[in-house]
Amino acid sequence: MPTLHTGIRAYVFECTYNGYSWINDPAQLIIDLQTTLNNNMQYFSYSQLKIANVKNSSGKTIEIEILGINYQSKTKFTETDNDNLISELNTALLLVTNLTFLKIDICNDVFTDNPTINWPGQSFQADNS
Repeated sequence: MPTLHTGIRAYVFECTYNGYSWINDPAQLIIDLQTTLNNNMQYFSYSQLKIANVKNSSGKTIEIEILGINYQSKTKFTETDNDNLISELNTALLLVTNLTFLKIDICNDVFTDNPTINWPGQSFQADNS
């Protein structure tokens, strides 16, 4: 029987930092985020923090990704757990000086070790050879 895995990721969208929607050196933002999360989020840990500069047809923005979240000793959430984490993250991130953001999304991953059955592989195109 395959092993079931769960994981939690948080995304903070449409951020600016110090008035910028693109940062070439995110070191200070990472330090500010780590300090804020460590000092203001009780029963919260994570394995990785990523900063991304995103550019598309509507403009440019900074995105924050928090991976491997453990919140209140859980890595599998109910809808209420998601709401609570969004609220706590929102409160904590508002404490980061000069950081603005539009929204926070929480992703709940559930997967097994086995590859997906009947997945077409590299392409959806039929092999006509």
